[in-house]
Amino acid sequence: MIRLFKFSTFGQVIVIILTALLLWVRAFIHPVEPQLSEMFAPLYEVVYGWLSETPRLASALALIMIIVEGVWLNLMLYNNKLIGANNLIPTFLYLIAMSWGYTQLTITPVLFVNLCILATIKQLFSHSNMTLDVERNFNASFLIGLASLFYLPAIVYIIPFIFVFVLYKLYRWRHIAVSITGFIAPSIILLTYAFLSDKLQYYLYLIGHDIASVHVVWQQCPTWTTIFNILYIAMLTIMTLKVLASSGDKVMNQRINTGILTLPILACIAILFYMKLFPVDTQASAIVFAFVASSFFLADRKRKWIGEVVLWILVLCSIINVWIG
Repeated sequence: MIRLFKFSTFGQVIVIILTALLLWVRAFIHPVEPQLSEMFAPLYEVVYGWLSETPRLASALALIMIIVEGVWLNLMLYNNKLIGANNLIPTFLYLIAMSWGYTQLTITPVLFVNLCILATIKQLFSHSNMTLDVERNFNASFLIGLASLFYLPAIVYIIPFIFVFVLYKLYRWRHIAVSITGFIAPSIILLTYAFLSDKLQYYLYLIGHDIASVHVVWQQCPTWTTIFNILYIAMLTIMTLKVLASSGDKVMNQRINTGILTLPILACIAILFYMKLFPVDTQASAIVFAFVASSFFLADRKRKWIGEVVLWILVLCSIINVWIG
């Protein structure tokens, strides 16, 4: 299968379509209720209100968004020379990570958060210049603030954003001030609306309560689900470490871009303390997983069968998990 993703564009498209059908057909046979956010999520609640009574439409919209996000990630990786031309394996792996469980086959808050984070990553990418200009700095922090309005725990993406400052060696107060301004701008707009609609105190209470509601939830789940989640976590951890270990061989701007794509793993870990620590929500780490797994599977190695076996295990685990979940 890996050879197909390296040399056959048509074959890749067929594999992605067939995998999407195997993963998502159950959601159209037995509709999945759209996920209601348990945290403050004013923008997502609007979308949920539109689609809560039409679960099949919600699943169709979710699948379209996942494919679009996967293709967008694919294009960003290609444009920044992190994968070769005509290679769709990041889209394929993003689809798998976003569709890991039956309850994920519909609209979710993280689906919209990932859209904002992809836009943030695009702003942060290093090109020929080795600095982050004011406009892109503001845009990136604004998009993180916007993501938090779709799902408040997304504020944890400020953690990897701070480390991006280290990658670019941005230590002046001007850079920090621009970032803070961009980050709070969406909230100011929301709170202005809340003030005008006499909901300001209520919104402030919800925001404060949810930010402070860090918790550890370890949910009991079937044996197969436990095994599949452990496999996913193990793959994500090993592949991330391999990518970081090999990044020293790349030119400077590629090292920066690799860091920008792997640093969100810090936010993926932190956000679990607002969701469930186990089983993990694979959607939260789907962007990082798609990048590091693509790098792992496309790497040249002597024992090519290892990558092939791991990829088949990954695909089969996702399909089985959806159908038995």
